[in-house]
Amino acid sequence: MKLKIMVMVGLLCALCATPALAQDLTNLTPSGSTEVTGVVSNQNPGGVSYIIAIPDKVDFGTIQQPGDNQTTHHKDVTFTVSATEITNLTQGQVAVLMKDGTGDGVTDFRIHGKDTVNTGKSLKYSVLDNAKNDIQTGTDYPNGNLIATFKATGNTVNGTLRLDQNQLFMEDLTKWAGNFSGTINFYSTVVTVDDIN
Repeated sequence: MKLKIMVMVGLLCALCATPALAQDLTNLTPSGSTEVTGVVSNQNPGGVSYIIAIPDKVDFGTIQQPGDNQTTHHKDVTFTVSATEITNLTQGQVAVLMKDGTGDGVTDFRIHGKDTVNTGKSLKYSVLDNAKNDIQTGTDYPNGNLIATFKATGNTVNGTLRLDQNQLFMEDLTKWAGNFSGTINFYSTVVTVDDIN
């Protein structure tokens, strides 16, 4: 019985090692052909790879109509963009750009009314970098404005979205009250210093 089991195991192992769809060359068919295939990956194994973490959501909370417009009434909320992984970056840096995601050709960052009463209304806001500079005062690139560059894992930038509540001064709030939302598109790429200057 042991011999029978060993022969069956040996036969099974031999069958497992036979490639699928194998051909036999014999004295009647002494030649044959095999299709050889492969896929070339477009991922350079020695190339740069990175993961940049962007916020899922940034919430202004409740936006108030100011009682005067003699002073600025900014509503600031902070957000973080960080390099959670950068590998094989020997030259250059990873640039992160931002632009309004409305897609209507207007470059201002905006949130838009989402309720019946405030449809068609929008509020502009600014995006400030780590140094509190408005990123839109810098160079306009096709994919947005530069918020930061990263050279190593762990690099972080704390940005700020700044909405000037004076936009609501003396407005009829019955036409503005309700929910507002918008989208920011982020774009990342490896660049050299010359690319961003």
